[in-house]
Amino acid sequence: MPRPHPVTGDPCVRFSVLGPVRVWRGNDELPVRPKQQRLVLAALLARGGRPVPLAEFIELLWEGRPPVSAANAVHRYIGALRRLLEPDLPARSAGRWLTRQAGGYRLRVDADSLDLLRFRDLADRARKAGRAGEPAAAVDLYVTALGLWQDHDAAGLEPVRRSYPTFVMLEHEYVSVVCEAAETAVRCGRASAVLTPLRQAVERHPLDEALVAHLLLALADDGKQAEAVSLYQDVRRRLAEELGVDPGRELSAAYEHLLRGRAATEAGAGGHDNGMGRDDRPAQRPAAAPLTPSQLPADLACFTGRREAVRQAIAMAGERGGTLRVIAIDGIPGVGKTALAVHVAHRAVPDFPDGQLYVDLRGFTPNGDPADPHEVLAGFLGAFDVPRQRMPDTPDARAALYRSVLAGRRVLVVLDNAWSAEQIAPLLPGTPECMVIVTSRARLTGLAASHGARLTTLEALSADEAAAAFVERVKGVRTDVDDASVRRIVDRCGRLPLAVAIVAARAASYPEHPLPQIAAELARAGRSLEGFSDDHLDNDVRAVFSWSYRTLSEPAARLFRLLPLHPGDDASVSALASLAGTTLPDAAAAVGELVRARLLTVLRRDRYRFHDLILAYASELGGSDGAARTAAPSRLHDHYRQTVSAANRLLRSRVYEPEPPPPLDGVQVESLSDEAAAMAWFGAERPVLNTLVQEMAARGDARAAWETAVSMQLFQQRLGLWQEWAAGMGGALVASRRAGDTEGIARTCRGLAGALLFRGDTDAALPLLHEAEREFAGLGMTLELVHTLRNIGSVYIARGSSAQALAHLDRALRLLRVHRHPYLEATTLVWAGEAHLDLGNADRALELAEESLGISRPLRLVDGEGPALGVVSKVHRRRGDLGAAIVARLRAIELARRQGHVSGAAEDLLLLGDLHLEAGAPEAARRAWHEVLELTDDPDSPVAATARERLARTPR
Repeated sequence: MPRPHPVTGDPCVRFSVLGPVRVWRGNDELPVRPKQQRLVLAALLARGGRPVPLAEFIELLWEGRPPVSAANAVHRYIGALRRLLEPDLPARSAGRWLTRQAGGYRLRVDADSLDLLRFRDLADRARKAGRAGEPAAAVDLYVTALGLWQDHDAAGLEPVRRSYPTFVMLEHEYVSVVCEAAETAVRCGRASAVLTPLRQAVERHPLDEALVAHLLLALADDGKQAEAVSLYQDVRRRLAEELGVDPGRELSAAYEHLLRGRAATEAGAGGHDNGMGRDDRPAQRPAAAPLTPSQLPADLACFTGRREAVRQAIAMAGERGGTLRVIAIDGIPGVGKTALAVHVAHRAVPDFPDGQLYVDLRGFTPNGDPADPHEVLAGFLGAFDVPRQRMPDTPDARAALYRSVLAGRRVLVVLDNAWSAEQIAPLLPGTPECMVIVTSRARLTGLAASHGARLTTLEALSADEAAAAFVERVKGVRTDVDDASVRRIVDRCGRLPLAVAIVAARAASYPEHPLPQIAAELARAGRSLEGFSDDHLDNDVRAVFSWSYRTLSEPAARLFRLLPLHPGDDASVSALASLAGTTLPDAAAAVGELVRARLLTVLRRDRYRFHDLILAYASELGGSDGAARTAAPSRLHDHYRQTVSAANRLLRSRVYEPEPPPPLDGVQVESLSDEAAAMAWFGAERPVLNTLVQEMAARGDARAAWETAVSMQLFQQRLGLWQEWAAGMGGALVASRRAGDTEGIARTCRGLAGALLFRGDTDAALPLLHEAEREFAGLGMTLELVHTLRNIGSVYIARGSSAQALAHLDRALRLLRVHRHPYLEATTLVWAGEAHLDLGNADRALELAEESLGISRPLRLVDGEGPALGVVSKVHRRRGDLGAAIVARLRAIELARRQGHVSGAAEDLLLLGDLHLEAGAPEAARRAWHEVLELTDDPDSPVAATARERLARTPR
């Protein structure tokens, strides 16, 4: 029986990721489905108890194309896993197993509850036994560890399993341990003990030459030379046919030893040293003097923050065996990459007693070219007292000598300010005893692919970290440190470590200047870098940004100077192309340059984020652009106006689809393929669209304001964003009244009423709808009048005046007999059905709902079908047929979810819970109401408030 979990106390939950992802409670296996939920669990298990960021879950599940509701979906999967692991967990509780941590989630597991951690524990014990001179015991432990692997890690989750870095690294870890086991077994004459795991590993990785070499030597040591020769011939043939190459040096050497009949222990397969020493001896290793290089720059005396990044790096430094450990730290200028690398390096010095190497590779510096790796190698070799005359002249030979010198040594290498993975590659040691820390403004994905580097992207500090960094630098000098002023200062610094350090240094140098005054001066500077420069520093904020700016081509530099004109925090390539008035390919090339220079940050696929201080630097440079800068905002506004109209048409509002004038020259309209793409675009651009509506209204462009606001309405309705909905419509209504735009007044009165209805304010909504009714009638816009009459009917139903509602709804239906409009007819019939049901006429209500379904289903009008099913459900409930009522409501929920209609799904789930409770299933009711809360982020949502009330009064 497994021991109780040390944290949770649960004695019987076990997990497996070394094969298919599985969970057991006692002897019962628990079902983990759907596939997305298994992926979430697999990611948590593969991290072995370390946190998985929310963004990583989203990338794993949707591979760069997440829906607008991606974060909510992840939270739902996490919630479902919690309920699976702890069925008795109280609502909204954090749980003992699955906890929220560091912007993501962590599964609290140990070696008794997770096979991966048990595997690592056994492998570590095997290494210790080998170092203690007990190779036979080490072999037994290795074999036990490898026996835990049932298949590839996360088996059955293809194709993600083959591409997700954490899963890929687990497979590398498995191969390394197989090679360690083989090497140890051959050395102590127990090759037969590892033949089974070796054969299994080679079957999974038939072209891994290191693995095959170990299997050849183990077979020979066990007297199976014929099988070994046959294996070599087969692998050589496959290498030629599939890769077009001959066997490499390692496999060829193993085969030659085999043919010469040498003992396997003399051959030494190489490449996977487990730290126990070797019998093979490299010829003529350059003699190293007792010199131990210690080249690290001084650590910061006041380093603060980055706790998780430091913890992970130190943990990696303490690992033994496996493959070369590489951490690549990237981020925008001034974010503290070097400070983190140097701090971690100093902390890790005890793990690397044979030396610490450091070099600034000058990837981004004000003068000169990036450092030549050939010359860097000369410096590193010299640090180990290798004479210059013994250093080969060719790059490959010098890199090989460097790897030979470091072989068997525990050396830490810090490669600071790198330009590219190509610059770094020759500087990487070849053995697992060493560790490399790289910093670069570029994200070194090539290094992750080629050497399994762990990529760590630094963001700006959290508010608490930035405040702590500021206080740490001024303590002992100032006595007036108040939290409010510090928060204002670090917020103005954009929580960028370099900016925080410069302002803190000034505050410490001039203690007579009160902190509130410093905060006020920074705030008055607005979008400017005044306050972040220093005449005595060659690397102040403006300088470090300039180093990246100087690398840009003129088109990229021009786009950079225009970035401050964008009103949001991030943008797509199409928006940036419109800002610059250029083509999509040219804009994509410029954006790529800005990303590589770290003046833009990739938020996700086709979304790029700006940092406030980088925008301030761009603003300082933008004064010389003249007419180009004047025209850019108009193009950007038109981009959003055109795209929001196209997106609204994809959402099939079926009522009014604003048709803006043709796009301005240089405007690129976003390419949206379907309704899901439209919803995702709306979700990404929400803040910008809300800002633009207010800007259009403020500058008196009433038509642009109300067209944009009306096009956003259906999206806001589906997601329950009633506050944004009301703000946009309210601003557009004021602008329309000021301009005397009758159509705009009518549309925004009706739109604002919709937002007020969403929060239940029928008293405020009704006068606005009657005003819209009068204006549309006066304009002769019959279908818009019908739309308004339908909405008036819904308000009277909400107020309990269903007879008055029917008067307006019947009038709307009479008009629709002449002016046909399927969507309006289907939805008006639904409201008429609601009114008849309220008046006690269930039969007529069902007839109207079925008539509505007859219109909606052939045309796939989901906005009509879902509400009609709601009426059908209510009729069945009234008649006492709760089973039929539940079926209809479940179908409505399915449609709402498919459409991304969050608020509609939440309302249907609330009513589904009521049905379950009435049917005597309180637990099912509670689950439905919990789902309402998971869907609804708005704390002021009436639906969420009702769900919380239901949960509070319904016993478990």
